[in-house]
Amino acid sequence: LGALYSRNVQCKRLKLKCDRRAPCSSCVKRDAAVKCEYSVEAKEKVDVQSLHNRILLLEN
Repeated sequence: LGALYSRNVQCKRLKLKCDRRAPCSSCVKRDAAVKCEYSVEAKEKVDVQSLHNRILLLEN
């Protein structure tokens, strides 16, 4: 499964580089430090069917 990481919501929306600080330097430069919020997302999308197939293979 993919690892989890924090991503700044504003930087993601505006497609800016984020240094993951609180507040990040991009938000500080834009005078938007108050809006510098992070969300946790999965790094990779998981293919449920392939995981199910792997479980079946391991159980047999």
